[in-house]
Amino acid sequence: MLDTPKFEEDRDPTTAKRVTTTSRLFDLMLKKIETGEWSVGNPIPSERTLMEEFGVSRIALREAMSMLRAMGVLEISHGRSTTIRRINAEVIGRLFPLMMSTEGERTLTDILEVRIGLEAQTAYLAAKRRDESDIERMSQLVQRYEIEFTQDTPESIETDQLFHVAIAKASRNTLFNMLLSALAGFVKYAQRESGKASPEHRAQAIQAHRKILNAIKEGNAVLARDEMIAHLKSSFDHILANQQAGESSV
Repeated sequence: MLDTPKFEEDRDPTTAKRVTTTSRLFDLMLKKIETGEWSVGNPIPSERTLMEEFGVSRIALREAMSMLRAMGVLEISHGRSTTIRRINAEVIGRLFPLMMSTEGERTLTDILEVRIGLEAQTAYLAAKRRDESDIERMSQLVQRYEIEFTQDTPESIETDQLFHVAIAKASRNTLFNMLLSALAGFVKYAQRESGKASPEHRAQAIQAHRKILNAIKEGNAVLARDEMIAHLKSSFDHILANQQAGESSV
């Protein structure tokens, strides 16, 4: 168990002092979650107990808890105990854009480069670890994508993303799925902004999905990885070319 430091009394009327206490309290509570002292699904101690343990006021405690709730790690229900939530892809997807914006400007190229490295490995592992239910799910998505993309419907972008997520899930590494889902919003935005695909690009994308699926189905990890890299590079070249064309026409 962590040694819990007592904070100086934060009953000072100045807002600055309360903010400092709240921030320190937030960090300490987060550390209890990170170390497993407060485990997922279990209730945390009552407000009165925490106030006594940390030596803080109810205002500072509730502000720190609100910050944790906003992060998605606390489930606060009126009349019931406050519990620790499991961090899922949805939470990461909300926090990731904020993290990127606070770290300075990131270009589309930065995101696409990360996705190539990420999905090359998911395809490789999926070929080794997939089961029949994974193959069935990916096959359905490939067929749906072919219909939607050929007809140039907006739904094709979502189906494309679902196919890549299905591959990540088949890797049996939950971190891959979380990271890919976190990047999904940026990628879908870039796809929408890139404009309509040419018939040639549609045919290439459909064929690429088939090749990736077949390699995974055959259990050929190296081929699955190589086909994924080739597919993503081709798609990203298309997105960047359309983006540059749009900028030059302005």
